[in-house]
Amino acid sequence: MDSVHFILTGGTIDKAYDTVTETPQPGTSSVVPDYFTSKIKPHVDVSFENICLLDSNDITEEIREKILIAIQNSKTTKIIIVHGTSAMTDTADYLLNTLDKEHGKTIVMVGSMIPMKEFAMSDAGFNLGYAMAQVQNMDSGIYICMHAKTFEAGSVHKDTTQARFEKL
Repeated sequence: MDSVHFILTGGTIDKAYDTVTETPQPGTSSVVPDYFTSKIKPHVDVSFENICLLDSNDITEEIREKILIAIQNSKTTKIIIVHGTSAMTDTADYLLNTLDKEHGKTIVMVGSMIPMKEFAMSDAGFNLGYAMAQVQNMDSGIYICMHAKTFEAGSVHKDTTQARFEKL
């Protein structure tokens, strides 16, 4: 059976709505494992590795190095990195520039603009499903999958005026 390894770093997808401050706040645990194992039940084996639960603006070079090591240590060739969108392209570019060019893995980065938990109209579930489909059908490389579009790392930026990713 095929397998997909998830590397979890937090971001908006894992934020929870704080009713006191009326703002999304970093969650205490990722919602992604439960979503896949109890709600989606995909036709592939899935595994999860939690690196951190941070807003992507707080992702440091040390954390990016941990992501790199997790990719290198993963026994599967299909990897999804759940990451905040604000610095997603920075991490994708870091991986593009530091990962061995012959890594042979398909790495898809995904996130959401709206938290998954407590938001019925979140884009999170759609983006996760799209990333799961793409990671199983694409050649090795580093990609960002958002809103039914796949971009190669190094060729994309986040358009904050439209809340979506665009080709450079």
